Amino acid sequence: MMTKFGSVFIQLASVDSTNNYVANLIQQGSCQDGSVIMADYQTNGRGQRGNSWQSVSGQNLMFSLAFHPPYPLEEHIRLSWYTALIWQQCLLRFGVSLQIKWPNDLYVNNRKIGGVLIEQQLKGDRLEWGVLGCGINVNAKPELTHSTSLFEEVKQHFKPYTVLQEFLDLFNGQQALLLGDFNTLKQKFEDELWLRGTLWRYQTLDGRQFDGCILGVNNKGELGIQTDDSIQYFGNQEIKFLHP
Repeated sequence: MMTKFGSVFIQLASVDSTNNYVANLIQQGSCQDGSVIMADYQTNGRGQRGNSWQSVSGQNLMFSLAFHPPYPLEEHIRLSWYTALIWQQCLLRFGVSLQIKWPNDLYVNNRKIGGVLIEQQLKGDRLEWGVLGCGINVNAKPELTHSTSLFEEVKQHFKPYTVLQEFLDLFNGQQALLLGDFNTLKQKFEDELWLRGTLWRYQTLDGRQFDGCILGVNNKGELGIQTDDSIQYFGNQEIKFLHP
């Protein structure tokens, strides 16, 4: 039986983090599969690499959803891949073409419009919950280089809740992709990777810089980069994108 995402919907004026709110519901035993929590403002929104997610109250979309994954722990990356692909389809409905910057930033015209943060909860060696947090710049963007918003791209204001409704419509409607053949989902994700096949410069954790081309990802979601003499794989936070 497929999950009905948004069957439980909670809207908050302010919260530290919607992911934290969902985690607390889970801890209390009161979280339902498919619950969606949206906030007008987050006081401590989180992004990848421990970064904060900056936003303007009431102007942008910030939400989290709770999911009981029916697939095994070793396929936990499914939710990340699927979410990015759904955002791509969703923003097309608003006239915006999106690419996926590995591992889960959402880019439009080489600028960040949003991001995804997924936190997993285990029960023994079983994947018990997936908590999906999303932030999308709808009507405003942070004062950061290489950022954009829906408004900046199409010169039209949208209600954040309207964007969420479109996202959930697609997210619910294509669960066959989320739960179906693993390699099909992986291939679709790889096909939409920003900079795939483009020579680019990267930096490792120890400061080493090198040039290479993104080939795709492996089954663990690690990024595969072709250099002159080898293919190297990197996990989340193990590599930084520089400029060519």
